[in-house]
Amino acid sequence: MAYDLEKYREKRERVLGVKKRGPGFGLIALGVSLAILAGLSVVVIPKSIAFFANRHLEDAIFKRHGGEAWPEPVLAELRGQAGVRRLEIDGSGARLVITFDQAATGVAKFSAFFSQKKLDAVLLNQVGHSQRLHTLKKEAAEGGGQ
Repeated sequence: MAYDLEKYREKRERVLGVKKRGPGFGLIALGVSLAILAGLSVVVIPKSIAFFANRHLEDAIFKRHGGEAWPEPVLAELRGQAGVRRLEIDGSGARLVITFDQAATGVAKFSAFFSQKKLDAVLLNQVGHSQRLHTLKKEAAEGGGQ
C-alpha cells in the first residue's frame, strides 16, 4: 500500500508550522501600485491633454482709441481669418480679445488688418491663453478683480 500524502497533510502542516495565509506581499504591492497609478493618471492625463490642445494659443487684447464699439462687419471678417479661434468683447464693447493660434497667424497681421480697415486700434497686451484663463479664474475667486 502506497503512502497517501493527502491523508496526513493537516498533521504534517501542523508539525512543520505551515500556516494558511492570504494573498502574498507581491500581490498586495501590485494592487497598491495600480491604485496609485490610476489616481495619478486621473489627475495628470486631462491636464496634459488640455495643455497640448492649447499650447499654441495666444490672446491679444486690442482697444479702440475713442472707446468706441467694434463694428460687427469687421468682427465677422476677423473671425474668418486663418488661425483665429475666438473673439471676446468686454462689457463696454471697447476692448477686443482675440484668441489665435500663433503657429498660423500673429499680432502683426491683426494690426495690419485694423490699419487696412481704418480702425484706430491699440494693442494693450499679448499673453498666453492659459495664463489669461488662469488670471481670469484668480480674479473671479478674489471677487471680480476689484
